Amino acid sequence: MKQFDVVFVCSPNHLHIKQAILAAQAGCHLFIEKPLSYNLAGIDKLYKICIQKKLINIIGCNMRFHPCLRFIKEYLDSQKLGKIYSISHECGYYLPYWRPGIDYSKNYAAKKSTGGGIILDGIHEFDLLFWLNNFNQVRESKFVYGQVGNLKIETEDACVAGFKFNNKVLGSVRCDYLQQSYSRTCKVVGERGNLEWNWSENIVWLRTKDENKKIFQVKNWDVNQMYIDEIKYFMACVRNNRMTFNDISIARKVLKYCVHKK
Repeated sequence: MKQFDVVFVCSPNHLHIKQAILAAQAGCHLFIEKPLSYNLAGIDKLYKICIQKKLINIIGCNMRFHPCLRFIKEYLDSQKLGKIYSISHECGYYLPYWRPGIDYSKNYAAKKSTGGGIILDGIHEFDLLFWLNNFNQVRESKFVYGQVGNLKIETEDACVAGFKFNNKVLGSVRCDYLQQSYSRTCKVVGERGNLEWNWSENIVWLRTKDENKKIFQVKNWDVNQMYIDEIKYFMACVRNNRMTFNDISIARKVLKYCVHKK
């Protein structure tokens, strides 16, 4: 019988925890594709096994490895923008365009039972919001969502969510399955200006009253690189027995809002 050290759980959302528990019980370190799950059932059990067996684990949120977003994170942590007032993320693309040649209505994203819906598919934006704000505790949150388009799906196709954090930062996420042109943006409003990033440009702008300045730019960037960097980071954590920056306990903090939607 072959012995494995690491398991990658990249199945439909509703199978993540069940499969991860089996792998953890076998003593395997875990890479779990986002979202961690489609509800909170079994997560505490999985985490307890990982603690007992000292297993390294990560929930795959590859957008944290995008060079522009990493730059924004470092810029905010350095306090160069001064006090942060708000952080906004937006992402959208027409669901039938996601996987050409596959009937979108039969995909996991279209079904409640398999953990579909734009909120869980768009959990990258929620994760980025919490990450950029250093996982400050949420004081208030509100989700407005539903089916506003004509897609043949059981799940929500659009969502607008707002958060008020204990550090008084206001956060927002807008995501949908409806935009004909792929869109992904981030905007941070701070005391000394606004930071803005757009997926199509891969430029981080600092906008103030007197100037619009490019403070970071990526040229000839291969999208696949952030996935490679993510795997390299995870495997380095496994080799060095070091906790990852998005383990089960951290991912659960974001997921609980996305599944409770309030």
